[in-house]
Amino acid sequence: MLAPYRVIDFTDERGVLAGQMLADLGADVIQVEPPGGSSGRRLAPFFRQAEPSGERSIFWAAYTRGKRGVTCDLSHPRGLELARRLIQSADFVFESSDVGAMDGLGLGYQQVAEFAPHAVYASISAFGQTGPKARYAASDLVIWAAGTPLLMTGDSDRRPVRISAPQAWAHAAADAAGGAMLAHFARLGSGRGQHVDVSAQVSAAQATLGQVLAWSVGASEPERMAGGSKARGVGTVPASDGYVVMAVAPGPAIGHFANHAARWLADEGVCDAALADEDFVTWAERAEAGRADPAALERLRELMIGHIAGKTKQEMLEVSIKYDLLLTPVLTLRDIAGSAQLESRAFWRDLICGGASVRFPGPPLKVMFDGEEQHWGERPPPRLGEHNHEVYRELGLADAEIDDLAAEGAI
Repeated sequence: MLAPYRVIDFTDERGVLAGQMLADLGADVIQVEPPGGSSGRRLAPFFRQAEPSGERSIFWAAYTRGKRGVTCDLSHPRGLELARRLIQSADFVFESSDVGAMDGLGLGYQQVAEFAPHAVYASISAFGQTGPKARYAASDLVIWAAGTPLLMTGDSDRRPVRISAPQAWAHAAADAAGGAMLAHFARLGSGRGQHVDVSAQVSAAQATLGQVLAWSVGASEPERMAGGSKARGVGTVPASDGYVVMAVAPGPAIGHFANHAARWLADEGVCDAALADEDFVTWAERAEAGRADPAALERLRELMIGHIAGKTKQEMLEVSIKYDLLLTPVLTLRDIAGSAQLESRAFWRDLICGGASVRFPGPPLKVMFDGEEQHWGERPPPRLGEHNHEVYRELGLADAEIDDLAAEGAI
């Protein structure tokens, strides 16, 4: 789909996913790293078959699959000139440096627009390129807190819980990829590129779905999403081999799911006839008026939790489908790796990495043309500087000149 287009990717771990998403669509994505390697190469987890090193980061491998890799020292005059030539050859530029750093090198958007006006230029930063917080330093945890998702994680009777796997920068990178494609659509008519300015804080806030609007409709703060939020009736509860998420709540919107849960418990011989016959669609109003048992809903939840504890996640999934419940298993990484659904869609890609065959996640979408699936992004993660000669020859450099640049430390 994007095979005619080239992406120059200057990002580190804060934006590396953006270029990988375009590589999944067929773009020629060139990952540019300093001669010593990107900081992303030093991030865990690492492949077990070797000591942690720049070539052994599972994180970096996962997000550079499908790209070509070159080295270039932007602080070296010849390296900087080479970077300008790379940009002139490209359709997209991605960067995730500290705000102002690319401007200081002469590679900021306004400067690039002068010598490569056609390029779509995407900047990924913590708080955006402008504003009082633009130059603030921020980790994944800081962005998650600043964007409000952290407020909603964990139980309501304790402090917020940090999300274990870093995600804030991934949301920002995905938004950069989408924004770049929107700018590309506009370029098809105008012939000119644009600056896509992505704030990770805004991306994180948008990830809260409707909760980001809570204040505007009168809510004092978002509700917690885990098991301690009894007012919502949503909780993560133990099964015999893991956890499931269930919702058992009253009201016209979802009360009928509680009715279905009571019916399942009755069929299992766990609850009495009165609870099984209760209508939780209208229960709240009737309980408030004294015409229904006020403890019925809590009793239903307790029975559900107790009975689920003796069931496997797969058994509960089958129950959920049969009885139409608001309940789903919490999958582990092992569950995902063994997913029959993903296997049936040929989601996984076996690529050679570090001398061994490694199974990677594939593209997030399937593209069919004339009844056949199109395959891109099959290139394994590049070793540091692996494609220096290949890419720089495409710019017109001779091998001797490329070797000279390497000897000088420019690449």
